[in-house]
This record gives sequence, structure tokens and C-alpha cells, in this order.
Amino acid sequence: MFYISKKSEGVSRSSLSLIILIILAVAWGLSFLFIKKLTVAFSGVEIGAGRIFVASAFLLPFALYNRKGYPVSKTVPIMLSGLFGYLLPAMVFGTAGSKISSSLSGTLNATTPIFVLLIGGLFYKKVIYRYQYIGIFLGFIGSLILISNGEKLALDFSNPYALLIMIATMMYGLNTNILSFHLKEVKPIIISSFSVGMMIIPATAILLTTDFFGKILLEENRLYLLYFLILGMVNSGLAAILYNYLLKITTPIFASSVTYLIPVVAIIAGMLDGEMIGVSHLVGMGIILLSIFILNKKVSA
Repeated sequence: MFYISKKSEGVSRSSLSLIILIILAVAWGLSFLFIKKLTVAFSGVEIGAGRIFVASAFLLPFALYNRKGYPVSKTVPIMLSGLFGYLLPAMVFGTAGSKISSSLSGTLNATTPIFVLLIGGLFYKKVIYRYQYIGIFLGFIGSLILISNGEKLALDFSNPYALLIMIATMMYGLNTNILSFHLKEVKPIIISSFSVGMMIIPATAILLTTDFFGKILLEENRLYLLYFLILGMVNSGLAAILYNYLLKITTPIFASSVTYLIPVVAIIAGMLDGEMIGVSHLVGMGIILLSIFILNKKVSA
């Protein structure tokens, strides 16, 4: 009689989690390149709100289809997830993206797992193990190395825009814990479609105070429209579903470790866009991949 052993199921789930992690890293890593290109014609607020507007419009049909399965008792955490996990961080990164380098933004984004641990330990009594500190530390060091090649390592926290990025990563850390501890039993498609879908109201209200809709419909801005569609539908919409599913089959720390791979993708995208890559970049990538291996090995054990 054919059956799947628990060990085989564990290996399969581990492989699936790694595949999803890589997909998310590629999608979110490319976001910095798209944001950089959008800053030519749009403000940071327009970029962030526009991205979430597209994502909300894309996910609303999924929300309507799954409305019978909507857990009314979970309305507050679902709304908080949409606010702290998508709308506010998107606006922050859009604003900071026009003021500091994309590599610095990507590196500061790698501090998300640190806030996942701190918030989980402080407010959810999550046990923090020594190996988790080691993995997170290595990942952050690798991210720092990625931006140190050929330019000054500009982690200047007196820079208000760098501080904004840190606030955004704190929001990501809070959102990861909300998803893990308050919405663990809710289907990923329901969490994603409703949490992001609910943000269409504030996103629209924000965009109506700007000239976003007038600019995006101009013929010369068609390429920018494509960037917004990719950022909203793929990098926010579909990625939200995958990330929530990843949280269900792994842990908050493993899921948030995608932020370590994001700088790797950002560097490669920059190289394809005409930027140079050096030895230190390769070293940084290696350290980041090592940190992911450590976290995955321990969590899967």
C-alpha cells in the first residue's frame, strides 16, 4: 500500500517553503528597482498608495469570492495586517526610495527578522534561541557587506529617511507576529484578499489628494503604469498570498528571513540594469545564504 511517511512529508514541506522563499525574494527584491524608476515621475506617497491601490483592486474579487469564509471575529487583526504589513510600509519605502539608495533601503529592510524576534519575545512570550540570534546576525552582516562595495557604508541613523525605513521594518515585524499569533488558522487567501482589499479605501483617499490618476493615464507614462501593475498585482497581491501561506507551513523567523535574500536580488537586478558587482557582493551573498541555511536547518529539525 502506497503512503507518504511523516519524514517524506517534512522534506516535501521544507522544499516547498524554500521555493516560496525564493519566489518572494525575487518579487520583493525587484521592487526596489521598480520604485527607483517610478520616483522619476511620482512622489513617494503616490508610489506607495498607488501600489496598494492596484494590489487591493486585484485582490478584491478574491475577497468577494471567499466572503462566506470571512472570520468576523478576526476583523481587527486583519485590518491591522493590511495597515502595518502593506499600506504604511509601502508609502514609507516609496518616500525613502527617492531620498536614499535602493541598496541601503534593501539592507535596512533586512532588519525585519530582528523586530520579529523582539516583538515576539516582548509581547507574545516567544522563546528566542541562541541559533536564531546567530542566523539573524549573519544575515544582517551579509546585507551590510552587499552595500559596502564601491560606496560608503552609509548606515547613518541621524538620517531621517533611514529611520523611516527602520520604522517600516518594525511594522513588518509586527505584522508577521499578528499573522502568526492571531491569524494562524485563517486561510492565506482570506487573510491576503481582505487585509489588502480593505486598504483600497484609504489608498484611494490618499491618491485623490494627488495628481496620480491624471499622470498615470498619460501616454508617456505607460511604462510607469506597467511598473505599478507589477508592483501591485505580483509584488504585493500574489506575494501576500504566498507569504501568508509560508507563515502557515513554517515559522515567523523563517518567513521573515526572506528579507536576507532581497538584497541579493536587488544587487543582481542593479547589475543587469548597468551596475557593477564586486567580490564583496559575492561574499555578502554567501553569508546571507549561510544564514538562511542555519535558520532553515534548525527550524526544520
